[in-house]
Amino acid sequence: KHGNMPGTVEEWLATIDLSKYLNRFNTNRMGSINRVLEIWEVELTSILNIEPIGHRKRIMKSIRDLRNLQSSLDNEEKKKKVKGAGPKWFHKADDLLRGVDYAARYFGCAKVDGPESTKQAGVICQKLQGKIGAGQKVPEYRLRISAEGIEFIDKQTQKLTCKYHIEDISFVSRDKADLLVFSFISSDRKLNIKMCHVFKAHTRNQAFETCTTIAQSFEVAYQVREASKNKTKV
Repeated sequence: KHGNMPGTVEEWLATIDLSKYLNRFNTNRMGSINRVLEIWEVELTSILNIEPIGHRKRIMKSIRDLRNLQSSLDNEEKKKKVKGAGPKWFHKADDLLRGVDYAARYFGCAKVDGPESTKQAGVICQKLQGKIGAGQKVPEYRLRISAEGIEFIDKQTQKLTCKYHIEDISFVSRDKADLLVFSFISSDRKLNIKMCHVFKAHTRNQAFETCTTIAQSFEVAYQVREASKNKTKV
């Protein structure tokens, strides 16, 4: 049984008792686990200025362990993929009729333009993350996902702040640069604009499951529409 990949650099450094270096990683654009996996030993001294050799050895050993773990997890994921099999859903269709909740921090939204709007999602994810300063609080929401759409429920007040209908949601994906981050594109028919909404989950698995559940909500909504059409014909 494999261990879990740490979701953040802060979490990872805590596991090796080197949290004091967190600020150095963040200020030198090494603030994601994906970037940590790519660190060269020479960067520990040339960029991060970590002088104690014992600390450098501990960091590199941990990075090698993380690389091996990621490789094992990737291999397991490949084995699970069966040619011709449909997607693996996390919920029953009835659950999506009622709605299921996922917690996520909301980085905000930005307008996307043109027919290639989906390609802009990754750029927007990076831009909105870059606008969040160190120590700045990011609002957290419960995303209630259903066959009707996505509702934003404020975690503190428990009040509904906005809702996007399923027919107005055209795209959902995870950010390749940081797999904790995901986004979806919504359309405002009255204003004739599209907006990319960016979130950050607490774990990679949570981000994956949230995106998969949004995708499943599309299918359930389609099934509901088809069932309604058949009833009308009868």
